[in-house]
Amino acid sequence: MLTKLLNFFWRFRERYTTQWVEDLPASPVKNTVYIIGGRKHPFYAAVTCPRKKCQKVVQLGISSQLKQRWRVIEHKDESISLSPSVLVVDSSCKCHYWFRENRIVWCELPPAFVPRENTHG
Repeated sequence: MLTKLLNFFWRFRERYTTQWVEDLPASPVKNTVYIIGGRKHPFYAAVTCPRKKCQKVVQLGISSQLKQRWRVIEHKDESISLSPSVLVVDSSCKCHYWFRENRIVWCELPPAFVPRENTHG
């Protein structure tokens, strides 16, 4: 229920910016999606984890040469969406979200938002 409520307000949340670059910057900026390889040969997308305390840079393969890959959808307003959803498994935050029109849409809340009595394990 809380996830649905948070996602209801997704259009009012801060939008990410998209940068088409040849290489990932040494210090990626939060709220920025980097498409590495540029527009001609995009190879992967990189974004800093949307949780405020997490500094993990998530890299998603988008090259058509990869067997398992994400798809970048570019919209008329130059925003992008990524498909399928992003699940950060190699970080303590375990975020799971969709990236839609340069905004985060949560699939499920990260553990920090879930009351301890509602967790299993």
